[in-house]
Amino acid sequence: MRWNRSTLAALAALTIILSAAASAQEPGKKRNLIVVYQDVVKPAAVEAYESAGREMLALMRAEKLDSPSYDITAFACTDLTYTYLTPMESFASLDSMHTDWMKLETGPDKDKWQALDKRTGDALISSSRSVVVEMPDCDYIPKQPRLKPEDTKYRRLEFFYLFPGKEGEVAKAGKALAAACSKAGIAESWTVFQSVVGQEMPLFIVVTPAKDPGDFLAADAGVMKALGDEGKRLLDQIMGDTRRYEARDVWYNPELSYVSPSTAKAGETGKKSP
Repeated sequence: MRWNRSTLAALAALTIILSAAASAQEPGKKRNLIVVYQDVVKPAAVEAYESAGREMLALMRAEKLDSPSYDITAFACTDLTYTYLTPMESFASLDSMHTDWMKLETGPDKDKWQALDKRTGDALISSSRSVVVEMPDCDYIPKQPRLKPEDTKYRRLEFFYLFPGKEGEVAKAGKALAAACSKAGIAESWTVFQSVVGQEMPLFIVVTPAKDPGDFLAADAGVMKALGDEGKRLLDQIMGDTRRYEARDVWYNPELSYVSPSTAKAGETGKKSP
């Protein structure tokens, strides 16, 4: 993941935009926010890119960087897009993220960091940043999921680029779909996010864990069969309000992920991690 000054400046700009957006949120409802970074890598530069990323994380571990700002969950896609997720508590968290990452730009290892950042940049076709918010009313998490977390290194990402003004209708259909799954005792699960800052909006993203692509397709077919006509009606409604649809197969990449010591400790003691 590339963390140069332009990235930090972009985060500072996002802080201003999101501070205004925060006031539009429904009072009393706290939803999970995630900063999403995406790098598209040149085919001939994959090893150079991943090597630089591993060295960056080794530097972070050596310095024992300890802040939620540094928590990174990495996923790699077959189209050479690398996606990095960093949760944050609120829109205002972007201020502290900017400050924390600037420490690397100006700290004692700044020369090493800048050299690694250049190597990363040389390997890229493009880089982008966005922010998404979870839509818990549309999520479906059964009490007893079919798969354990350790068996779900794969994710199917589905991007629903909606027609303007259709967000409410699609959210209502998504909530109804989750309710239908609960009634039918479906053992699969998924999480839904809405993009609040990005290049193309409105955008809903559905994230479904599975063992692999084949496992996802088999499970998805099973869900639709169990839901019958009602499931087809709701899905047709969602697709009717979607102007463009994309799907991506991604795999968790532990070598390019980082968990800060405090987050790891919170997880070990049963506390909720960001």
